[in-house]
Parts: sequence; C-alpha cells; structure tokens
Amino acid sequence: MTVLCDFTLIQGDGSITIGDGLPVWEKKFNTGGRRSDAPALLIFNVKGLTRSTSSVNVKINNLVVGQIHPYSDLTIAARDDNAKNWFTQMIAMNGTELKDGDNEIQIEAVGFPESTSTNKFDDFQLKDVVCFFHQAA
Repeated sequence: MTVLCDFTLIQGDGSITIGDGLPVWEKKFNTGGRRSDAPALLIFNVKGLTRSTSSVNVKINNLVVGQIHPYSDLTIAARDDNAKNWFTQMIAMNGTELKDGDNEIQIEAVGFPESTSTNKFDDFQLKDVVCFFHQAA
C-alpha cells in the first residue's frame, strides 16, 4: 500500500504577532485530496508566550484541535530569556477535522496575570505554521 503525505504552508517565515494589536488571527489554507481516515499534524514556531498561565486554543474550522502551551512556569530571568527565542510546538489531530479543500485556522490571544485595561493579552509571535496531512494516492 502506498502512503502519500502532503503539506501546506499556512504562515511562512514572516512572523505575525497575536495579542493586543491582533486578538484573533485567522487564515485560510487548502488540504485538497486529504485522507480523512489518517491523522494530520500542525507545526508552529512560537516566540514570546511567556507571561500567560493559560494555553492558547488552536481551532480548525471552528473546532479546537489542540493548544499552544506557554513557557511561563519559570523564574522571571529564565522567562524573560525564553521570550527572545523561537520554540517549535506540534499538534496531532484527526484527519476528519480537515476538509477536503478549504479550511480555516483560528488562534486567539490569551490574557496573563499582570494584565491591565490597556495591555490585556500576552503578545506572542508565530511563524512557519505548516499542516502535514495524508493524501489519497
């Protein structure tokens, strides 16, 4: 049996900042020919999610498929140092959560304990967002 895999680049190397300036990031992507009976994988590079104590929900087609986890359970010095670095996170999901064609990813900002009325969210950056999926032969 031949198994094929494909991927789509949702967000390239140019980073986007999710937070007070952009509380919800949404982007369309296509997984034409995907196999619904096989898992799929989302990969993210994340930077700056160090103040929040909550994970960030990742939605595909309005369904939560997983979470991006903060790097906040550290000393303040380590947390501030980590805010400067990119970290890779992955979410494995069912292929049924993807449509055979157009999909939409949605990621919402999260608050943090020291938030104020003018700084509500823990601003973080994403880049290199990729969806890998099995494809019909």
